[in-house]
Amino acid sequence: MRTAICDILGIVHPVCQAGMAGYTSPELVAAVSGAGGLGVHGSLGRDAAELGDLLRATRALLDDRPFGVNFVVPRLDEAAFARCLAERAPVICFSWGDPGEYAARARAAGAAVVCQVTTLAEVPAALAAGVDVLIAQGTEGGGHSGFVPLAALLPAVVDAAAGAPVLAAGGIVDGRGLAAALALGAAGGWLGTRFLATPEAPVSAAWKRAIVAAGPGDTVHTGAFDRLWGQPWPGGRVRAVRNRFTDEWDGREDALAARLGEVRPAVWRAERADDADLIALQAGSGSGAIRDIRPAGELVGAIVAEAEEVIGRLGRLVGRGA
Repeated sequence: MRTAICDILGIVHPVCQAGMAGYTSPELVAAVSGAGGLGVHGSLGRDAAELGDLLRATRALLDDRPFGVNFVVPRLDEAAFARCLAERAPVICFSWGDPGEYAARARAAGAAVVCQVTTLAEVPAALAAGVDVLIAQGTEGGGHSGFVPLAALLPAVVDAAAGAPVLAAGGIVDGRGLAAALALGAAGGWLGTRFLATPEAPVSAAWKRAIVAAGPGDTVHTGAFDRLWGQPWPGGRVRAVRNRFTDEWDGREDALAARLGEVRPAVWRAERADDADLIALQAGSGSGAIRDIRPAGELVGAIVAEAEEVIGRLGRLVGRGA
């Protein structure tokens, strides 16, 4: 399986691991890229020194295979971004804002440039910035995500992309989801949650277990976590596996704000104890189809193989009635 993004990003398979805030490691990124996909580091909350260390450690595991770094535009750390350019990261991704001058600087440093959009209205600015690849992220995505279902957003972004290839993000966890995205015009998948449920992902054991245990419909798109963290975000909604915290505070954000002095210490204690009842179990709606914790590199091959099987099976349906 080869699509336009394979040539642009220098990868073998059209499977990309999303750059998830601080929830990536050299081992995770290298496992995905080493298997022929694209592993991507999240830069959020990482200063220049930490990010530089991560990039060098990742490169040591990969030799010359490509990998990426994602930057959240409204919270971009200039020193960390400059370090990323100096380290010559092969792919630089942007989300949650107009990449503008940052995209130009990334291109000048020799990187392929990727930009995520959550609405059709964001596409013109991304194209004007000269990005190589777009990501259409549906509301099904884990963590901070938009409000438009992927099945509606993806075809619209593909039509507006002026020929730029589009990756699909939100709820894709296996080859069936990748095949469906390709049928809607995507050139590949941008997967986050599926790669959290791996040995290489640097997130807690309780978080991984919650993803595996979740069933269809067990995630919630809530503003409670942003209110808890005190860090407003565009859109202000986090998708996570439901737990006692979301059951108590989703839709009651104003009441939560009045009790932050009491609730925050309880949540911080829960994080230290890895208590799944109160922590933010960020995950996409596709969690209901994840049933195990598998090595990230193994997942890349399995996702592609299943997508090829699905596409082949559907292809055999054509002409049966002739």
